[in-house]
Amino acid sequence: MKQIFLFAAIVGAVASLYYLYQWQLGAIPFFLLAIFFFSLAMMQLKRHAKKNDDQE
Repeated sequence: MKQIFLFAAIVGAVASLYYLYQWQLGAIPFFLLAIFFFSLAMMQLKRHAKKNDDQE
């Protein structure tokens, strides 16, 4: 289920990127993608930290 949501988010981002580029607003989707990828990285970092805490 998580992979389906991730795939749908990426497809939506590509569609919005294409649409907004036509209106000369291409920086907006890149900003939103940066926030999205930052949140993914933070989730992985927290998961990795929790995994290391459980091992100790």
